[in-house]
Amino acid sequence: MSVIYLIRHGQANSTGEDYDLLTDKGKEQAFALGKYMASNGDFPDKIISGTMRRHKETAEFFMKGIHTVRSDLNTDVDFHSFDANWNEFPSELWKKYAEYLSGTRPEFQRSLLQFSKVRLKGGVRSAALFFKLTEEILSVWRKGDFTPPGIETFKNFQSRVDLACDTYFQPSNSERTFIFTSGTPISLTLKRILKQDEDVFTWMPWIWNSSVSMFRWVRGRYIPVSLNFLPHIPDKSARTLY
Repeated sequence: MSVIYLIRHGQANSTGEDYDLLTDKGKEQAFALGKYMASNGDFPDKIISGTMRRHKETAEFFMKGIHTVRSDLNTDVDFHSFDANWNEFPSELWKKYAEYLSGTRPEFQRSLLQFSKVRLKGGVRSAALFFKLTEEILSVWRKGDFTPPGIETFKNFQSRVDLACDTYFQPSNSERTFIFTSGTPISLTLKRILKQDEDVFTWMPWIWNSSVSMFRWVRGRYIPVSLNFLPHIPDKSARTLY
């Protein structure tokens, strides 16, 4: 019986210039997930990941965790494949929309200034401001009235995530498929599979780093078994959202 594990990447470098790499904590989260899964006999038959560095690193450290339990796991040439349709929108989107909205919405500009002062400190205040700003940015992006040059439209983004779902959420010869991606593709996927009437970004701010959403093929479709689950991080204080 086919099972799909949809996994968000570990904590990424949100306080640095390059977001697209894991922090030490993000690597630990991915490693702990792999070790937990292997300890429970849930060995991957196939891995799919986006092509972003944080996706690849999460899969890499996940496998290092797997190998602490089973070093002889067969990983042939087809074991790990990559699909850019699972990629997150680029960080340039956030920056360019922030510049645009700062020039048109004074309240957004004030929030962005506050965020710039607390970003490097992290914590609850920084997270709250980040998600407030991101919510407004994504709302404008989705509406589609303005798209900065060189930035992917939301329509195209949604189309490629839908294509990824159509491709992999099908019956498979692989019993256990692990997909490593990002928060926004997971949010769109959950809305689609759960057939929710909520906004497409409802889940996005609340997808934990290295969280697992599990789907099992039952009677001709994949049904959700667990969502946004962190069995490998029981300590709530060790969990991260960004």
